[in-house]
Amino acid sequence: MTRFYPLHIARSDGKTEIPTRTGKQQNGPTKEQLDKTPDAKGMQDYYRELGPQEVKHMDWRRKLAGMLMREIASPQDKDKANTSILYEFPENYRLYEHIKSSGPVGEGNRSHSSKNHSGGGHDRQDAYLYGHPMGPRKRFRSPADFFPHLLWLTTDKDGDQDNCSCKICCPEEIEGDKTTKDKEKVTTPTPSIKKEEGSTKSPAIGKTALAENVRRMSINPSQPATSNPSTPNPLDGLSRANTLSQRVTAPTPSPLPQPRSLDQQFDAQYNRFMFRSGELVWYNRGNAWGLGVIIRRWLQSDVRNYLIQPLSHPLHHPATAVIDQESFLRPWLAWSAPPCTTPYLLSHALLYQQVDWHGLLSEKYGRGGDVEVDASILGAKAIDGTYTPFELLRTSVTQNGFEERYFNGMYLGAEKIWAGEPVRLRIGGGGDIMIVTAILERRGPHTASSSPVLLPTSPVAYFVGDVYAFQTRTPPSRTQVPEIPNFSALPLRVREDLRWRNNLTLPTLGSYGLWNLTSLQARIEITDIKGRWYESSILYPILQQESDCRAEVAKGNFSDVGSWMNSRGDSSNVLNRIDQRANAFGGAVPHGTNIVDGIEPPPPPALQPQPLQQQQQPALSGDVAMLDDYLNLDSIDADPMSGFAQGFGGAGWGT
Repeated sequence: MTRFYPLHIARSDGKTEIPTRTGKQQNGPTKEQLDKTPDAKGMQDYYRELGPQEVKHMDWRRKLAGMLMREIASPQDKDKANTSILYEFPENYRLYEHIKSSGPVGEGNRSHSSKNHSGGGHDRQDAYLYGHPMGPRKRFRSPADFFPHLLWLTTDKDGDQDNCSCKICCPEEIEGDKTTKDKEKVTTPTPSIKKEEGSTKSPAIGKTALAENVRRMSINPSQPATSNPSTPNPLDGLSRANTLSQRVTAPTPSPLPQPRSLDQQFDAQYNRFMFRSGELVWYNRGNAWGLGVIIRRWLQSDVRNYLIQPLSHPLHHPATAVIDQESFLRPWLAWSAPPCTTPYLLSHALLYQQVDWHGLLSEKYGRGGDVEVDASILGAKAIDGTYTPFELLRTSVTQNGFEERYFNGMYLGAEKIWAGEPVRLRIGGGGDIMIVTAILERRGPHTASSSPVLLPTSPVAYFVGDVYAFQTRTPPSRTQVPEIPNFSALPLRVREDLRWRNNLTLPTLGSYGLWNLTSLQARIEITDIKGRWYESSILYPILQQESDCRAEVAKGNFSDVGSWMNSRGDSSNVLNRIDQRANAFGGAVPHGTNIVDGIEPPPPPALQPQPLQQQQQPALSGDVAMLDDYLNLDSIDADPMSGFAQGFGGAGWGT
């Protein structure tokens, strides 16, 4: 079992009660919200407090500890980011889960179960962190939302709430006003994390202490975040908490690399294919959700189709499934994988390749559980711990003897990422993105040799690109969005999503959003990449219930969908380089399964469960505009929510 380094938070502003005009009020869900009693139709809608041993509670604490270590830890301690966990939330902060079931209990709605995988579960299981002194309406919706507040608690020795950059203490629309505060109040904070003491630990958390390493943590922005002087500091200009008092002249964005293949061109378009060949996804099996790999996609009569190979154990592989509605798919990072179902796997922290699958099926290790479901869970976690760069562009050797190989794309965990598109970042303000301009591996250094073959050391992979932070502004008028700086330099998907969001928030909230360029050509290790960036205008309606989404969008109250999602590495502490994407799947898919590029429909026999032959995608030459005729772009609605803002109709809802 993985040993975690527990972090104790020494200071808290959390409150269990808040004063009101008539007395005091509980700083959490109301008594009515805690009532589990089903209504006349058997539907349940209530909140329950999560315990420290529950998966979601631990998941929040692991994510927060990892972000905290990456932000303030000394270079020698940053490798503990993926194995750190908050021993508990700051005092008086409590995590609640909102349970909402649309059917009677017992009909696929298992109490306190996860909706993410086989067995159905509840329609809604969102988590909220209560405790902010401004009251229960000011709750945190995700670890990313709470992290700026946690960072302030652990670093601001004066406890001045004006220095906190979280969405509650510092709404983005008034951030500009905070830059006029007396600069003498902005001081270099010091960590307030307590050293591990000799208290009793939870059985699921190791007793290893941070000891002297915690005391050596530093967040001085003038110090490098890494001991390698040749690697730029990935935190430069990323932390909004450290830049609230600075006014910086807007830099010029870096030029975007052009697509080099048909698939890259498809994925650069807005509202085309949300998912990509070779990606790991959740898919709707009818009565439950399963895990599978997209091995082919195609367009037929303007309908997007995906061929899914379900994950399983190596002794049996289910037949492939064709999904023709994107609302029946979810990104792997949209949900957290539930625990295994068999008692043996629950009590043994085994990797997919370590499991005696034959012994489990023959009940050698006891009865109970679903071996196929458990195999898909462990197989997915194994895939999440891999990366595969593809399409080598060039190789260069630095003055220090390091070899750098530049690639056009990379399979990172479950997802396929291209140069030229946005990714979500672990570091920075929690919602920052990078527009990737280069993907590279660094190997070496090399020494002179008579051999024509250079034998590199273990590679380190980086994403290079411009970093943006999302901000909101109040325009002079609610009738027109002002000119947005650097708007034309953003990728098409980001531009169109921003246009859609502003068309909703301007008339409803009187505000508009923009992506503010904060750092040029940052070089960030792939361990600090959360994953792909997804358009809120497309994924938000899929992840939310339709009625809830319509109501929230009508009011303009919707958050960036990335803040709801997990990060690559949350389910796996390792990251192994795999030469070929198919090898990352291991025995979880049939031997010989290959990934098919392009969007050409397969011949009818290919829809049967059998290995598929690799189909090479054609390379592009000259102007990429030549693809327009091939793609027939005019036949697909460029706006997935057309008519939505005017009456919630039109194509694209949930697709």
